[in-house]
Amino acid sequence: MNLNQLDLNLLIILKQLLNEKHISNTALTLGMSQPSISRSLSKLRSLFDDPLLIRMAGGYELTPKAQSIQQDLNSILNMVETLVNKQTFDAKTSQATIKLFGLPPQMHLLIETIIKDVREQAPNITLEIDTLPKPQFSDLLKGETHFVITGHKPTSSEDKLYRQALFERDFKLIMASTHPLANIKLNIELLRNCNFGQISIQGEKSLSIAHCFAALGIDNINTPIRLKNFYSIGTIAQNTDLIFFVPDHFANDICRHHDVVARVVPPELNLEHDEVYLYWHQRHHNDPVCQWFRELVKSKVFKI
Repeated sequence: MNLNQLDLNLLIILKQLLNEKHISNTALTLGMSQPSISRSLSKLRSLFDDPLLIRMAGGYELTPKAQSIQQDLNSILNMVETLVNKQTFDAKTSQATIKLFGLPPQMHLLIETIIKDVREQAPNITLEIDTLPKPQFSDLLKGETHFVITGHKPTSSEDKLYRQALFERDFKLIMASTHPLANIKLNIELLRNCNFGQISIQGEKSLSIAHCFAALGIDNINTPIRLKNFYSIGTIAQNTDLIFFVPDHFANDICRHHDVVARVVPPELNLEHDEVYLYWHQRHHNDPVCQWFRELVKSKVFKI
């Protein structure tokens, strides 16, 4: 391939094409016309001497070469962005985008705490916030997000990650104010025959505290509802006999908007991951935009 024929815009289009696997969606995302994307794809196919995207019955699929390119492309574009930012970064004038991922309870608290400072210090910076359920560290490792806010811990293979403590958290049990246990001090014996709502963000098949019950010889906890997000917890708890195990700051918010109560969790059900961290990848460690964001977050006091 002749590098003189390659411009940065083509790589940006290629990144979106490989992510979307769809010409029309890529055009919509980038604010371009479909014919322009088609022409760019034709140029890219010629440059890489490969079809890159192959039309199949259900849409387009990536060729093996496209899959290989995709693994490196995010890192290359991030390096280019970092190179530019090193020369020009000024919080007051920067138009950078900072991509954040976290589940709603943690993300809500972080944004609530920092958003005023972000807007005052960097009015032109965009925070791109993702709270859709997915594996916690996948986008961070692929270079598709700058920061992850989570109480989960990465595996030993994810050793190129840095972290910064944000806040400690406890958990509460949420139930309807009319629930038989709403006004009783909770213990394991009272809870063992209750119905629980499960929050299955990554496709988990068991309740997050099931292993705590199992350690006590209780392995038949009933979970008749499994949610992929946090948004319906209050409504479901308010109108059923289901109990939900949620972070306490999120529990307090649910109690303000629904006819539910938040009860103290018996100590046998406390989880180990009770501290939430801000994680970032080695590739962004020296990025001045990300350094500025980390310092801003560090300057705030998180304690729940």
